Amino acid sequence: MIKLIDDVKLLDPLCEAEPYFGSIFTSAAVSFMDDPELLSIWVELDKEGRARSFLNASADSLMFFSPFGLPGMEMMLFVTNILSSGKIQSVDCDEYCYRVLNNIYDFDIENAVQMFAENRIDMPENGFEVSSFGNFDEAFSVTKAAFGEEESPSAELWKLKMVRGVLKGQTTLFTLHKDTAVSTACIRGRTEKAGAITSVVTLPEHRNNGYASYLTALCANMLIDEHRTPWLVPANPKVQKMYEKIGFTAAKNYYYLYNIKEKEETK
Repeated sequence: MIKLIDDVKLLDPLCEAEPYFGSIFTSAAVSFMDDPELLSIWVELDKEGRARSFLNASADSLMFFSPFGLPGMEMMLFVTNILSSGKIQSVDCDEYCYRVLNNIYDFDIENAVQMFAENRIDMPENGFEVSSFGNFDEAFSVTKAAFGEEESPSAELWKLKMVRGVLKGQTTLFTLHKDTAVSTACIRGRTEKAGAITSVVTLPEHRNNGYASYLTALCANMLIDEHRTPWLVPANPKVQKMYEKIGFTAAKNYYYLYNIKEKEETK
């Protein structure tokens, strides 16, 4: 059976197997559980009522995980129905979901890495001006710089997710200022044991000044002080090296699929 999530405890198995994505799913579930029209977390339950596979469906991307075996037929029909709309640009998934999708679709693929930090990160005094609850419009303008104009997320939806997350205690958004916001980083979601750091972005003209490293360390130390392990996903190998320098360790891969098209023989 597939159902829209109504109990965040159903995500516990995902949080254990995939701490980064479990934190993202948890944030969305907690933030929008009281507003089902905006909720996008679906779970597949086995006969005993245990969650077997998990889907986070946004406007143009999916996060699809089945950490204990292949997803069931009902979930696969649900996913393929969403993909048939042609609106989905990318899918983040684990090994089991990749195997099934690979039988149905052609796509470009990247093996992306998840990283975590075990210890607090040393942060030298540097005089940076940082806000933990600043101007969301300024923060979005920085985040938008990480995307092309056509790929930029909806400002309204982005701010709604951030505001809901902050109000529900899931999200902490940091902005670093030089007269205006020039760099951001975010704790997007929190579970009992972990937290996901996302939206680490610096305006192009302000890069190579240590801003992203500083904000990432700020997020990581906050989570460690809360007795949670910080997790993140670097945007590229260069960024991964930056995270390694400040104390993060590569842990496990996942699959990033894009340019998704149905195989000719399955049409």
